Amino acid sequence: MKNILIASSVAILLAACGGRDGADTTITPDDANINLSRYTQGGNKPITIATPNGKLYGYNQFASFYGLWEHNDGRVKELRYRGDKTVNVPQSGRATYVGKAVRWDTIKKQELDNGYSQLEVDFGKRTVNGEIKIPGARRDITLHEGTLRGAEYAGHASVIGNNSGRYEGALYGANAQETAGQVSFSNDSGLNTANLTDRKSVV
Repeated sequence: MKNILIASSVAILLAACGGRDGADTTITPDDANINLSRYTQGGNKPITIATPNGKLYGYNQFASFYGLWEHNDGRVKELRYRGDKTVNVPQSGRATYVGKAVRWDTIKKQELDNGYSQLEVDFGKRTVNGEIKIPGARRDITLHEGTLRGAEYAGHASVIGNNSGRYEGALYGANAQETAGQVSFSNDSGLNTANLTDRKSVV
């Protein structure tokens, strides 16, 4: 299965929530309990945290985290995202979220974060859609119109020649200033991606 992580946040609101504990704690597949609030939050640089049998790699935002965990033997990889879900989701207006995409490259055998994600949210219609741009020979991913239920969303994803993808994610932060999620393809794990985006515009 190919999973892609996506994430984003609203730049003008990041400073307002900078003192939050963000994604708080996460438990890795090798049972490491990691307090993410102890690590640098925000910015464009990823963090790498060693665990008993592997490492956690990704982006630690003010209200969310996205990335992947990899076993030391390289055979087990898991995309991950989590955070402080938005309680009072806006009931009207639209927002555009832009950010990075993290994936495991099956050719280079390493994690890569050179993808770009964009998510459009219509709070009034409760719909989402977007795209993930992957540089080089990789195929861009289309996030077809999906449904927003509370702070969570899900929908269908596709690339040229493969229509088996699904994406999921959630809005994070007191003002829905961030979103994180992942894309999975049931018949090609090389396409799986995790993404995190920041909200850049609100209408």
